[in-house]
Amino acid sequence: MRRLFRNIHLWLSLPLGLVISVICLSGAALVFERDITRALQRELYTVTPPSEGAHPLSPSILEAGIMTWAADSLHLTSIKISDNPHEAAFASFRETGRRQLSVDPYTGEVKGWIKSYPFFQTVKKIHRWLLDPPPSKGQKSVGKVIIGVTTLVMVVILISGLIIWIPRNRKALKSRLSISVTKGWRRFWYDSHVTLGFYCTIFLLIMALTGLTWSFGWYRDAAYSLFGNDTPEQARTLRGLFYALHTGSWGGIVTKVLYFIAALLGGILPLSGYWLWWKRTKKNRHQRKDQSQKTSIV
Repeated sequence: MRRLFRNIHLWLSLPLGLVISVICLSGAALVFERDITRALQRELYTVTPPSEGAHPLSPSILEAGIMTWAADSLHLTSIKISDNPHEAAFASFRETGRRQLSVDPYTGEVKGWIKSYPFFQTVKKIHRWLLDPPPSKGQKSVGKVIIGVTTLVMVVILISGLIIWIPRNRKALKSRLSISVTKGWRRFWYDSHVTLGFYCTIFLLIMALTGLTWSFGWYRDAAYSLFGNDTPEQARTLRGLFYALHTGSWGGIVTKVLYFIAALLGGILPLSGYWLWWKRTKKNRHQRKDQSQKTSIV
């Protein structure tokens, strides 16, 4: 049985390992996107309450001010007012997609458009579509399908790797949980692949299983139905939950750091796996050559 799962792990990883590295490394670069964006545009994300315990303006008053500013050229779809008294309100429009307008919730003053940086835009296109975005929302593209299929296969690779990792005895458990630095490079990379792979598997599985909701509609419907998806409000709530689980934002800076490390390791693991496979193939080739020479001599 272990041999079967080892073959599954190997032969699925060989053709898709590089794509998995791209997905994981680009994902690692996006973990702190919001934190970096907020830090660079602090004046658009934060406000100062006029007094202690001051309440924001009502959504209807904010909407009237925003629409006066927009001069009927934009169609408002939503206004998000945070529970944090120092947080700006954000308005979304039908014509601007994900681009949002920052508004002071206490005065109604329009502060400006939230800027999306080209670096993160490019990395996001790599992460989700391999630089091949769909022509419109909800449609498919070659890049989107490759990302989705690879992520689905990645789940199988992670589970098979976890089964292979299970030690046969207590002595083997110790070696599975530590990395040797005194037994040569090959042993170091083998231990790194096995041990670090085990430590980050749970995080990578969460990222993969939640990320699939953006790749396949059938998967999203099935996943949402497990939590009850009867109204549009529930769908928005579930989307936010899955996004938080996918990016690590659910636990604040601690989970973000853990996700970043796991995604970074997830990008390195296929590369170390390729190296180990090449070394093993090279060794087996030499052994067969030596055996053939000995047979010829006899």
